[in-house]
Amino acid sequence: MRYVFALGVFTVLVAGGQPAYAAKPDCEPFRCAVETAVAARCPCNLGVPAGTVAANHGQYVSCVAKAVRDLAKAGTIPNNCKGKITRCAARSICGKGGFVTCQVPVPGRCDPATGTCVKDKSVACLTDADCTGTRCKIKSSADLCTAADGIVGTSGSCCADCGG
Repeated sequence: MRYVFALGVFTVLVAGGQPAYAAKPDCEPFRCAVETAVAARCPCNLGVPAGTVAANHGQYVSCVAKAVRDLAKAGTIPNNCKGKITRCAARSICGKGGFVTCQVPVPGRCDPATGTCVKDKSVACLTDADCTGTRCKIKSSADLCTAADGIVGTSGSCCADCGG
């Protein structure tokens, strides 16, 4: 009986009151829900004249991390979404004057046995070229982006657009 009680206490302490098998939430809806609040507290032009970028990238990311921490403390977002939401700030060009987001081609692989792409079985293929995708990267200039056969992005972040 003591063993069962100790196991129950351990589960509550380790899992923060949630069953150890509880699914982690999808953080993307939470990120989008607080996007406006975070932007109001941490504008990309933090500390500099309107129309320019944050004084530096580190200041911007630090501001977002503090805002996200406060939102988690208030119960607005789950604690285990703090890092994922903050990483979007880290994957932005805020505070990086002249930098751009860049969609760089990434080679894929076609599985000839199934006739589908290895990473996305819903895509039919005949060759590896049919499976080529893109990955967002931060580049220090539009010229470096195009030199990498990339396409300069229109967003200030490599995170998915929230559509608002």
